[in-house]
Amino acid sequence: MKPIRVAIADDHALVREGLVRLLSSDAGIEVVGTAEDGIAAVKLARKVMPDIILLDIAMPHLDGITAISRIMEASPNTHVLVLSMYDEPEYTHAAVRQGARGLVSKAASAEELYAAIRTAARGDTLPTGKPLSQREREVLSLIAVGKNNDEIASTLFIRPKTVEHHRQRLMDKLEIHTQAGLIAYAKRTGLQWAD
Repeated sequence: MKPIRVAIADDHALVREGLVRLLSSDAGIEVVGTAEDGIAAVKLARKVMPDIILLDIAMPHLDGITAISRIMEASPNTHVLVLSMYDEPEYTHAAVRQGARGLVSKAASAEELYAAIRTAARGDTLPTGKPLSQREREVLSLIAVGKNNDEIASTLFIRPKTVEHHRQRLMDKLEIHTQAGLIAYAKRTGLQWAD
């Protein structure tokens, strides 16, 4: 299978270099170029026609949201993923309205970024954040402290099969498909089990 060709546009050199290193460590991804602002991102998309472009929102000369439609005109088969420090719904909705496949928080784990790239490469839009039920939050917080299904079931007074159902729903909702990914998400979002 051919690697997913990814371009990166961010005005911070350290972020660009870090993303290049991170993405280059995945055999299924090939980094095909970088840009330091929105105008350079449009030129880069036209030149290399990547499968995916990771696009920062706050950039000089042309912000990421405005650049989305220009990139899509310059390279119609390129899917845009917006990268942002701001994990706010209004940014996500603005990006999707312009044609982006979704927004990835700069606080995301490597696994979450890889998953977002693969989702966008299929032409799918990232979920805009499905709320977790109280029980799902409890199960996730117990997963985060290393409890197995039997231990979670005992703590919450439910059956292990019910725990497995909640675990699967969490993975589906969050589009995270490993235990390590769930733990990273729980820690990043501050979910903690209170005895």
